[in-house]
Parts: sequence; C-alpha cells; structure tokens
Amino acid sequence: MKSSTQHTFRTQVGWWYWSICLLLFVPGSYFIKTDDWIVVFLLWVMAIYMASLSFLTRYVIEKESLTVFYGFFLKKRIPISSITSIHHSRNPLSSPALSLRRLLIRYGKYDEVLVSPVDQEAFIAALKAVNPNIESIA
Repeated sequence: MKSSTQHTFRTQVGWWYWSICLLLFVPGSYFIKTDDWIVVFLLWVMAIYMASLSFLTRYVIEKESLTVFYGFFLKKRIPISSITSIHHSRNPLSSPALSLRRLLIRYGKYDEVLVSPVDQEAFIAALKAVNPNIESIA
C-alpha cells in the first residue's frame, strides 16, 4: 500500500542514452562483422538491460528517506536529514541518472549522488519539505 507521504519521480532519459541502446540493438548486421553468436547475444543482453533501466530507474521520497532505484538489484537509501545541498550539474560520470540534465545531491560528510528526475523543481521541493535546511542553487 502506498503511503500518502510517498512521492515517486521517474528518471529523465537523454537522447545520448537511447542512441547507445540503438547502437547495441543493431550489432550483428552493421557494426560487428562476426559469426560469433556469443558476441551478438551478449550485445543484445546488454542492450535489453540498458533499455530496461529507463523503466526501472526512479527516485522515491518516503517519510524521512530518499531511495534511489537503479536497475533490477541496485538501490541506495539516503536519509533526507543528511542532505546538505542540491546543485544542477551536467557531469557525465556514471550514476543513476539517464540524462545529462542532472542534480548533484551532497549528503553526509563527503557523499554525493547524481540523479535526473523529470520534474526537478518538484523533486527539490519534496526534499525541502522534509529538510528545509537543504541548500539549493538553481
């Protein structure tokens, strides 16, 4: 049952991400000239996994925590009270953000995570409703 204080934000997916998925979906016929079915099979598996990330990556704010879901098995729970700042970023580092239009969330003493919710303003507002001391720079 969904709590009334739970907010789920889907990830924004950038054009570059879909381009990589498309390049992986067409491996055997155009880009890889091989009879090795294992290589083609592994590229298809990787492409399907990457495409599934666009549906599985989400950010859930519930009560006092932010949970970042990334893929089938990966999730990170962050106490919202430990979040110190949120800044806009275009950092291309690997992260649970499928767009380059990202938010850098700093929490704890030295920890940070990059996220890319579709509605960034509503996401920031939901976090600030729990912890009004979060510094945010537009």
